Amino acid sequence: MSISSRISRLAAIEGADHILILRTEDIRWLTGFTGGTAQLLLHRHDCRATLFVDGRYVERAHAEIDRSGAPVDVHFISSGQVIDEVIASRVQKAEVAIDLQHITAARFEALKDRVTLVGQPTSLDLLRRVKDEAEIAVMARAAAIADHALQSVVADGIYGRTEKQVRNQLDVLMRENGADDVGFDTIVATGPNGARPHHEPSDATIENGHGVVIDFGAELEGYRSDMTRTIRVGEWSAEYQHLYETVIEAQAAGVHAVTAGVQGLEVDAAVRSIFVREGLEHEYVHGTGHGIGLYIHEEPILSPRCTEVLQVNEVVTVEPGLYRGGVGGVRIEDQVVVTGTECRILTLSPKELSCPRSPRTI
Repeated sequence: MSISSRISRLAAIEGADHILILRTEDIRWLTGFTGGTAQLLLHRHDCRATLFVDGRYVERAHAEIDRSGAPVDVHFISSGQVIDEVIASRVQKAEVAIDLQHITAARFEALKDRVTLVGQPTSLDLLRRVKDEAEIAVMARAAAIADHALQSVVADGIYGRTEKQVRNQLDVLMRENGADDVGFDTIVATGPNGARPHHEPSDATIENGHGVVIDFGAELEGYRSDMTRTIRVGEWSAEYQHLYETVIEAQAAGVHAVTAGVQGLEVDAAVRSIFVREGLEHEYVHGTGHGIGLYIHEEPILSPRCTEVLQVNEVVTVEPGLYRGGVGGVRIEDQVVVTGTECRILTLSPKELSCPRSPRTI
């Protein structure tokens, strides 16, 4: 799908005469503009849009809109103008749709004094779910950057280092290898800290017998990668080894379940059945995965409540984990593209990684 066709698809959805779009990621997807501050007003009747930017982004906006070919006019908001007044003069008495989840109460109150507002979801979350080949190619490149960074970190060795040191090295390597940024805050959790799914890296030292949960990704051209590996340091206890082997089996079952036409809850059930069999479901404290693209978390959210049907070229994660207080946690995650009868895995790092290095490491 070309960028120029995305505005047409959004305009074709029934609703108010105009749509005001505020999220920068949505604006990027519709126009190709990558600046950090902008607002986009879509005119349904002629399938054109106006991008409002201040003086910091005028030249950039013109260049990026020209490059994308999107049917968008760039409007410069000078320091003496009030953007709500400019929008009001454009729409006159026509209704303007706004997604109430994307606007603050204060901004809504100020805007509704000048414009006839209608609360309507933008449908952009739905439209962005299925990715085109160019989007998938960018995410595959981002995943490769993360794979290479992890390879370097594991090859250098993580024993005796702190969580922060490993986090910092990963983040630097991803940027040096071509990432524009990290995809999200990198998680490194060693030993008992692994029992916290969203642990923030600390000065804790990686020790013999630890499992180290590393959850990270790269951002490239706005798109994200997302991968988790649990790395063996020395010899694990039998208790922890059982957790690890169970997660490996559950994650493989989840990946196998990702095909076009299945509901998200079916993927979750494939994972959860392994944990139920082992009597460990109570230590599985989150869902199985999520969509990913310009946002790290997009629809669909793969959980027991997800009735959404997976479609060809959606990109989702499969990331089961088990977490036991005082012992640690295990999580394995891949980013995959939905295809007709199976899925294509973008994150290619081996599941079994160890330090000191072993024949099974990268």
